[in-house]
Amino acid sequence: MALLSCGLAGAAPGATPEKQKSHGYGVSGTITRVDEATKTFVVKTAAGKETALVRTTATKINGEAPKAGDRVAVRWLEHDGRKVATSIRIEPPAVAAATPAAPAASAPTR
Repeated sequence: MALLSCGLAGAAPGATPEKQKSHGYGVSGTITRVDEATKTFVVKTAAGKETALVRTTATKINGEAPKAGDRVAVRWLEHDGRKVATSIRIEPPAVAAATPAAPAASAPTR
């Protein structure tokens, strides 16, 4: 009986189990559309799936505001039925695109 009463004493009446906190979701891809008026943007993954997100004043952005064509990695949370970006990392351009091509070797003239 003592064990039973200890177990019941630990649980508050009407208490519900605490919901496990989510650390959010992530998506990486290319921004296909940006609407500055509504602060929304769409990220298209390599698999072709599009995810519409919204950014807020609390969204952490590395670099400038994201624009169409940027490769990004976005962390987001579901809030009021919207996917709210918590952070946006704009990925640097590919090394090949950033490095100018070496001049072609010219063949000796005879």
